[in-house]
Amino acid sequence: MKNDVGRSPWFVLSLALFFLFSCASEQKKQTEVKDPRFYNNRGVANGKKGQYDQAISDFSKAIELSPAYQKAYNNRGTIFGRMGQYDRAIADFNKALEIDSMVAETYNNLAWLYATAKAPDFLNGKKAVELARKACDLSDWKDPNTLDTLAAAYARAGDFENAVKWQEKALEASDSARRSELQKRLNLYRERKPWPDG
Repeated sequence: MKNDVGRSPWFVLSLALFFLFSCASEQKKQTEVKDPRFYNNRGVANGKKGQYDQAISDFSKAIELSPAYQKAYNNRGTIFGRMGQYDRAIADFNKALEIDSMVAETYNNLAWLYATAKAPDFLNGKKAVELARKACDLSDWKDPNTLDTLAAAYARAGDFENAVKWQEKALEASDSARRSELQKRLNLYRERKPWPDG
């Protein structure tokens, strides 16, 4: 008996299943392309890998798809800050705050920029303290990241007593993975030097 592959029920079933899975996979790809969260998440991953241009492109695509996507503005501002493009970072952080003024992370990121920018024209201790205090308020004064930023802001403003106080609180609240980094900053503040030193 000759095996006719073209008429085998298993072959037809396999072909039908393959077709259905291919369509489902293609539909998922099309959905991802239209989902701003996909680009935002990919931008975060690219930023962590140091692929800043690709991260900016991803966040920009997320914003194009959803112009009121606060998180994408905040994340793109963070990458612009890392790239030293402070004007663009500030613009993105301000847009994120315009969209939602109750997000501690955005206040924190903007405060960190004003406290630690490598370009002196962007350093502003007073403004950094104001923004960092708002971030701490929104996070109930318990988040080690916002406490760390507040300490850096006070140090930039020349108030090393408060810088030491808040850095010690950041150390108390932090996990062991960041303790070394936080301790380095505390040591600088005790020497009456801001972060970064120099």
